[in-house]
Amino acid sequence: MSRNHLLALAALCVLVPGCSGAEDEAASDAQALESGPAQVETVTASTELVSEPVEAFGTIAAQQRSSIGALVEGPVDRIFVNIGDRVTRGQPLFRVRQADYRRRVSEMQAAVNLTTAQATQAERQYERVMALAPRGFVSRAHVESVETDLAVARAQTAQAQAVLATAQQALSDTVARAPYDGVVTGRLIDEGVYLNNRFSTGGQSAAIELQQAGIVAAIVNAPQAHVDQFRRNLPARVFIDGFDEPFDSIVYIINDGVNPTARTVELRLPIRNPGYRISPGLSARAEIEVPPCSVMILPRSAVLGDSAAPYVFIVEGNVARRRNVETDSIDFDRVIIVSGLEEGERVVSEPPSTLRDGDQVAQIRRSEAQPDVAR
Repeated sequence: MSRNHLLALAALCVLVPGCSGAEDEAASDAQALESGPAQVETVTASTELVSEPVEAFGTIAAQQRSSIGALVEGPVDRIFVNIGDRVTRGQPLFRVRQADYRRRVSEMQAAVNLTTAQATQAERQYERVMALAPRGFVSRAHVESVETDLAVARAQTAQAQAVLATAQQALSDTVARAPYDGVVTGRLIDEGVYLNNRFSTGGQSAAIELQQAGIVAAIVNAPQAHVDQFRRNLPARVFIDGFDEPFDSIVYIINDGVNPTARTVELRLPIRNPGYRISPGLSARAEIEVPPCSVMILPRSAVLGDSAAPYVFIVEGNVARRRNVETDSIDFDRVIIVSGLEEGERVVSEPPSTLRDGDQVAQIRRSEAQPDVAR
């Protein structure tokens, strides 16, 4: 459409009522033609190194968590701890009734005494026979018989002692003790419950739940897009619900398996917890300092459209061209251009609402005071 035609159309629309839409468009086009190329400020698309923390979300967990059961069967006659108690390694937690196990120890002690006496008698008999053997007063068969009797007596004594040791160990095992320093987080039974240490249906095997919380871990899930950036010992900060200040940590464990549903990678970040201030189960957010990477960054004002279909205007010669891009947020003022632009291209930093694909433009670079018509 020529300039004279546009001017004529604009004048006609002024005289004809009801020509509002066409009037606005024609007047705008006519004004643009009269004023010449639109002056736009441009920036050069360039890459820079950026180290942006990766956010990950998860839960605080104890270093260890154990359900403590009895090593022997029987009814519980005493529980020494309650929920919330802090215990040290080796401290008694509960006790199974000991009467049967004490009786078993007594029986085995009596068996040891009996076999020991029999072994003593066999040794004396052996000594007497061996004293007479050189003078020919006993037969060779008799010598072999006492030798056998002595060996059997000694074996029976050793066997009885082994059974006694087993009975004594069972008696000792009636008292369950803490395997590490920790805090009691669950009391699963009360006195009188029969504990069964076998894997049988319907049997109760655990009595106390214990957690080692001197060191806790933030188990967090990070986006799989950063999997190649994660390394052991990367510094991190952990923000925990209920605490004003973050806790310093490092990436200690990286789970090699990626969650195929959530598309996340599991990381474990240890935190010292000497006073048990941090309770397992709290929600946590981690900021992980990954190595810097080279990315293309533009002012947020240069990107138009919505998050589903963002686009920018680049300047080719003296013409504005619309270009679809893929973006990622970095802060309130800047965005990362993931794809759609090449380094060195000139991008309109604040496109006017009237700018269209193919419009003639004159560039005003941020470092320049005068407009520069692109050639």
